[in-house]
Amino acid sequence: MFKIREFAQLGQISVKTLRYYDQLGLLKPAHTDPGSGYRYYTAEQLLDLNRVLAYKELGFTLEQIADLLDEHLPCDQLRGMFRLKQAQIEGVIAEEQERLARIEGRLRQIEYQQDAPPVLDVVIKSMAPQRVVSQRLEASVSVIPAVRSRLEDHLLQGGVRNAAALPYWVLWHTCEQCDETIDLEIAYPVPDDFETDPLYPISYFVGMETVATLRHVCRPGRFCQASATLAAWIATHDYQLIGDQPWREQFLTTTDTNTTIAEVQIPVHRRSTLGDTRRVLRSLR
Repeated sequence: MFKIREFAQLGQISVKTLRYYDQLGLLKPAHTDPGSGYRYYTAEQLLDLNRVLAYKELGFTLEQIADLLDEHLPCDQLRGMFRLKQAQIEGVIAEEQERLARIEGRLRQIEYQQDAPPVLDVVIKSMAPQRVVSQRLEASVSVIPAVRSRLEDHLLQGGVRNAAALPYWVLWHTCEQCDETIDLEIAYPVPDDFETDPLYPISYFVGMETVATLRHVCRPGRFCQASATLAAWIATHDYQLIGDQPWREQFLTTTDTNTTIAEVQIPVHRRSTLGDTRRVLRSLR
């Protein structure tokens, strides 16, 4: 038998790691001296250690490795775990390839279009739930300033300071019956202790796991291409719109009287990720 330090040298890992594996039940010593507490390992256990390290190299968590080391694990379940890991790695590779393509595109623009206007960058992120006060109506975009003014007055009356400086959202809902009007909603964030009002109900924006966003300079009274630009980007990349959720546009900062920084926010999901997940789930049935 080998002492824990000797076994660690043979396995080329640290003593601390071996102790941790013992605590998790991944690799328990063959013998522990009841008096001194010293751990002893056999040469055959080097094969078990190699299995742990090999699975770790493949990207499995230690909890998953514990399942993989179970001698009674059914073959179908073992196969399913490897297929799921394969799908996850393929998703990471796809994301990195997409990022690489965007970097290459930026390099081409830097090289050949040095005098071109600044590039609008699409960012994929998640969004947490948000408590808001809002007003929804079918009208033209010209009513937005008046609705904002009413909501800001309501916030001030409720004790929210600097309401006019808060970021706000415009939500663009789908409306098949609308002709010359738009089904839109204007919303402001409110604290948890802000009281509700029948005219201005409190609601929650649902959290969204994957949102395609694009920040742009928006000049009130002029048509902004940002939504069309973002929609075109989604269509040409490996993403798909989530149709049952409205598009959001968050107005963040007023830099002067005529210019505002806004962010278009469109919920999406990856096509390849859904396909891989369905494929893995079918294999596990």
